[in-house]
Amino acid sequence: MVIFITLFILLSWAQAHDLCIRPVENPYGEPYLSYAFRKNLERAVLESGGRLRCSEGSQVILPRVKLFKETPIAYTPQQRVSAYTLELKLSLLWNAEEREFLATVPYSQPTGGLGDIPRRKAIEEAFGIIYLDMLQHIKRRSKDVDKP
Repeated sequence: MVIFITLFILLSWAQAHDLCIRPVENPYGEPYLSYAFRKNLERAVLESGGRLRCSEGSQVILPRVKLFKETPIAYTPQQRVSAYTLELKLSLLWNAEEREFLATVPYSQPTGGLGDIPRRKAIEEAFGIIYLDMLQHIKRRSKDVDKP
């Protein structure tokens, strides 16, 4: 049994494709967005059977943030914003082919205050929406790359 598992791991390692992820292009002043994008993209590459390796012959993926917009949707009686809609539009540029991913999520700020935690949770929720589509895209593209 151990031999079969070892053989399976070796075969899957040999068939893995090398993908190099470039730094996230993020023109917005939200550093957590770049972190979350990179983290989710790396996870999708690994789950698709790829290896994270920047070497000669690696396929290069360029992640870009196209839109990061927070629109006020609710106000407190003191006229402070208490809830927002977060719009997120991301893209992956891979071998001159660009694919975009969209998500819109609401989130609220307690007592109309400022803070990063609700925004970070909204970013994570948006990636929860985008992630499966991103994973399917990477799997599909990886199969196309492996074809002779």
